[in-house]
Amino acid sequence: MYDLLVVGAGPYGLSIASHAAAAGLRLRVFGRPMASWRDHMPRGMFLKSEPWASNLSDPDGRLRLERYCAARHGEPIPVETFAEYGLWFARNCVPEVDERTVTRVSPCPGGFEAVTDDGQAVHARTVALAVGVIPFVEIPPALRGLPGSLVSHSSHHHDLSRFRGRDVTVVGGGQAALETAALLAEQGTRVRVLVRADQLSWNDVPPPWERPWWQSARAPHSGLGCGWRNWFYAERPGLFHRLPEPTRTRVTATALGPAGAWWVRD
Repeated sequence: MYDLLVVGAGPYGLSIASHAAAAGLRLRVFGRPMASWRDHMPRGMFLKSEPWASNLSDPDGRLRLERYCAARHGEPIPVETFAEYGLWFARNCVPEVDERTVTRVSPCPGGFEAVTDDGQAVHARTVALAVGVIPFVEIPPALRGLPGSLVSHSSHHHDLSRFRGRDVTVVGGGQAALETAALLAEQGTRVRVLVRADQLSWNDVPPPWERPWWQSARAPHSGLGCGWRNWFYAERPGLFHRLPEPTRTRVTATALGPAGAWWVRD
């Protein structure tokens, strides 16, 4: 009987595992480390978040992205670099990861039973699900009846070269859609972007990390962007969790709408 079973070995799963291991819990981690970043994002893609907002979390804050590579403010991080950083993080502060897939989790006396894809049952008092977004990709209902050769999700394409010389419509106004469209255009694909809005939204160029104190006081940096609201959401999660559930739900749905990174715009 393990104390904790972590299902998923992406940034969240590895961060949870590092804190659990440091706390002395009997721990088991399942999943292929950084699989979404290694297998489901096309070559040439960059992170939307700033380097200082892209750290995985270990208890002592030793394994930050800047320690792994020379990440500088205002310079986007290649997806490949971020994936390699995650693997380095796992090697240094996470127990050995079992790369099998967990296919089922169900309650049992004293906790939970998880079953792997080869049929082994593992028992734990607590389970943390950190499976990422890939299991929840969505095709608009109006397009679901079309064959996969005509309609697919952006996360299905690690290599966009299959679309070279073709005509592609990208549906969506968020970072994944806009950066995919940019990569397609760069390789010579005829591409258009279709959004449910009058115009695209773009994030502002972030202010310098070192700036006068009065500017920082007016709009502090945070992992979600500048401003006191974003700072509160990102830096005080315990207090945010105490807000009434309707308020938390509204903030989660509206605080950050679809937008592209400032460096994609040109």
